[in-house]
Amino acid sequence: MSRISFRTPAGLLLVAAVSVFISGCGITLSPIKRRPLEVYPLETSLAPNSRVILVRFESTLPGTPLSETVWDNESGPFADIKESKQIGYTQDYSKPLLYGEQAAFEPDYTRIFIPFGQIFQGVFQSGLQKVFPNSLACSDDSCELEKLQSAVPRHVVRLKVTEFQVWEEPLNHINLKAMVECKVYRAGITNQPEYVYEARHAVTNQSIGSVMTTSSGFIRKMDKISNGFAAALSEDILENLQKKLGE
Repeated sequence: MSRISFRTPAGLLLVAAVSVFISGCGITLSPIKRRPLEVYPLETSLAPNSRVILVRFESTLPGTPLSETVWDNESGPFADIKESKQIGYTQDYSKPLLYGEQAAFEPDYTRIFIPFGQIFQGVFQSGLQKVFPNSLACSDDSCELEKLQSAVPRHVVRLKVTEFQVWEEPLNHINLKAMVECKVYRAGITNQPEYVYEARHAVTNQSIGSVMTTSSGFIRKMDKISNGFAAALSEDILENLQKKLGE
């Protein structure tokens, strides 16, 4: 995200003065930048298919629903209910950068939080209802068993996000990369998939703003890019399922 350094004593005094002024106005310079997540419905041109299928969103982390799994550019996937409902970044203002005998402080490290589990599941499920309007969806064993007993799906589709990465490069640009494993089973024969498909997608050098962009503006763009990324993966999987399953 935007990094501004003030390398002179005068510059450092200016930072201090501005900070005092902002504090007096009741505005905080919190390093934690978040906003509620928005999930956009998938827009697709794929024709509806009447086949009844059951889609199961499998966990990336053992014991954690996909919708509660969050990724960052530091540690990878982790479970966090609160972070799964918001999106944003945290800046570390504590690391000094040395310029000769002068020391300046700037946000030289940004930890980016993308609740991709919630985004992918929400986007895919919205597309699923358009492409397979008779489909069912669930995210745990008990739900899958209940759906199989109460309905007549001909196939069970299990989706698992096996890889997701986010990183910033260059400054104020994010990059996303993911792989979703799609296994299709005959209903009642869920120990051996009929076929396996790996959906892969990557986008690079996605601008989220400039030095004049506010943190809220950065995050809105992050949300939009992440939703578009999930939409591309979802469209790929749905199109593949449509071709494989036929009418």
